[in-house]
Amino acid sequence: MRRVQAAALDLFEARGYDAVTIEDIARAAEVSAPTVYRNFGSKERIVLWDEYDPSLLDDVAARLATAPPLAAVRDALEAALDRIYADDRDRILRRTRLLMRHPALRAASAGDQTGFRDALAAVLRGRRAVPDELDAAVLAAAVVGALAVAVEHWERQDGKVALGTILRRAFARLEAPAAPRRRGR
Repeated sequence: MRRVQAAALDLFEARGYDAVTIEDIARAAEVSAPTVYRNFGSKERIVLWDEYDPSLLDDVAARLATAPPLAAVRDALEAALDRIYADDRDRILRRTRLLMRHPALRAASAGDQTGFRDALAAVLRGRRAVPDELDAAVLAAAVVGALAVAVEHWERQDGKVALGTILRRAFARLEAPAAPRRRGR
């Protein structure tokens, strides 16, 4: 799946996202088009695919045994992003650049964010880390929102500042919102 994604990213960057077909990607990756369709289903899924979410949710669940909910999620995300950034920064940045520039990818990503939010809320509720469904949904939505904004800032800075660093700043705002500035009188 990584080979197919790498071939797709190369083609998208060289020819433009809209000009590339799944058949082009299959040829470049030296697999059949039905294989690409079976594993991804669409061009959007090729760009958005990664293998990180299941292990991230497992890490959150494990951390909930010893940490408050927001801290458990923060620590799990930071650890995952630090690891991913060290091993896979360039691929993630390439995917993010494409995502930010194509409405179809942004729409598909929004669906993925909703799915991740729901999965995170289920982990929070399953571990009884929050009192009810509303608290789980709100906390999960805040986390997903903070992560999305952090990724956007990271991409705008061309990945020069580690994503984990930006995420830490975003979580600091969730934990202790900045005081509003007073208007001069």
